[in-house]
Amino acid sequence: MNNSRRKFCQNAALAVAATTLPHLPSPVMASTVSLGAARVSSFSDGLMSIPASMLFETEGHPEIAAKLDASSGAKRPLNVTYVEMGERRILFDAGSGANFLPGLGELPAVLDEAGVDMAEITDVVFTHAHPDHIWGVLDDFDDLAMPDAAYHMVRQEWDFWYSDDALAVMPEGRESFAVGAKSRMEVMEDQVSLFAFGDEILPGIEAVDTTGHTPGHTAFVLHEGGESLMIVGDALTHPLISFENPKFRNLSDMDADAAVKSRLTLLDRLHAEKMPLIGYHLPQPGLGHVEKAAGAWRYIPNT
Repeated sequence: MNNSRRKFCQNAALAVAATTLPHLPSPVMASTVSLGAARVSSFSDGLMSIPASMLFETEGHPEIAAKLDASSGAKRPLNVTYVEMGERRILFDAGSGANFLPGLGELPAVLDEAGVDMAEITDVVFTHAHPDHIWGVLDDFDDLAMPDAAYHMVRQEWDFWYSDDALAVMPEGRESFAVGAKSRMEVMEDQVSLFAFGDEILPGIEAVDTTGHTPGHTAFVLHEGGESLMIVGDALTHPLISFENPKFRNLSDMDADAAVKSRLTLLDRLHAEKMPLIGYHLPQPGLGHVEKAAGAWRYIPNT
């Protein structure tokens, strides 16, 4: 699809949304910070409300249940990171698109409101291939929403979701995760660059092994002008549980033991290097840092 037709379709969709859903607030950019000469922005793809029981197994852990209740643990924002770094316009994950869950898929409208043309995005970098991170690569016509971008994913993650093994191991009710990931990978395959953990995938961008949530889950550290910031994806997903109880199992982690190890390693590094972070599901806009007090980690959001 050419860019003019794509833009027409996007504008038409926004117009329909404006007339049929007048109660929705205008989409806005959540937050922008500077990192050396780079600009790092957090945009909202929406908010999903799911029962806490789908996130954590709390039976036998009343203290965890109390924390979830106190923190509205079932409210999960989707914070998509956008970086302007030199000549590159980089999106970290692509949002959920329109076909995953109600309340999601707002990213195209939010970017448009902020003056970001999706057709001009040069790179899309994936933390992993769950629906709320990869389904948004396609538009309503099943074409690439960012047609000229290069797509970047760690080889382990790509190989898993592209194989038939993914569908075979999906829990009941999540078969669409595997089918949806592979169908999108097939469309962007000719534009994909696969990397290894530890690689500098683009100038100033380091791939960090955070395996566990998925077989190739990856965090990314941006290095620019003597400063660093980590995009943690779903390695740290809850402002209380992931930090204060990092050994607690998350039901969405495919390898719980590996995910715990990744969380602990990540928290150690973030604290030791006094590095700020952006979390995909942390309270909007997901920007904050880690502190340690009385032997416990604590998430401190930017104010």
